[in-house]
Amino acid sequence: MLPSGRPSYSVEEYLWQEERAASKSEYFDGTIYALAGGSPEHSQIQANIILELGTLFRGKDCRVLTSDLKIGVESKTERSRKKDKDFISYPDASVICGSLEFYKGNRYTIANPMILFEVLSPSTHSYDTSFKLEQYQRISSLKAYIMIDSERVWVRTCLRIGDQNRWILEEPLETLKETLRLEPLNIEIPLRLLYDRIEFTETEDSE
Repeated sequence: MLPSGRPSYSVEEYLWQEERAASKSEYFDGTIYALAGGSPEHSQIQANIILELGTLFRGKDCRVLTSDLKIGVESKTERSRKKDKDFISYPDASVICGSLEFYKGNRYTIANPMILFEVLSPSTHSYDTSFKLEQYQRISSLKAYIMIDSERVWVRTCLRIGDQNRWILEEPLETLKETLRLEPLNIEIPLRLLYDRIEFTETEDSE
């Protein structure tokens, strides 16, 4: 991800520009970062997440939204530490239960996700599993953050414990025989469905 433009945009300037932009960008503390396109594997896994959750949520009060919708993390105060500044991103999938709450009143940016999914690529793996994880943990409504590798069978959950800001990083799931459990909703998704139509090498899929 590379900075695009001057590193001093206000949140309002970013939101105004993003609604009119031809491509997506993320925002953190005045800087706008252009997003690269995803691989076919990335896109397929994202589609699988939406399909499986959409089916599970049918008739329920929860919904799964695509990466067309932004998630906003608001700065606590104007004098917040650097890492606690405004952050706006496009998760690959977002789960919201109940009514939508909008970030700074912007109807294209949600403030109350319960679960967020990111599909990892080689260029974003470190960013998504460290900096972005830290930013998402600031969302008071968030109960779980799911990271899914697009090049190998690897799924890891960061789970909030209780209502406090205490998190545990669960051991990664690394075989197609395993099942991802979404504890906040008491539902399960087999990894073979998350990775449906993804072709791995014999070594990666041998388990």
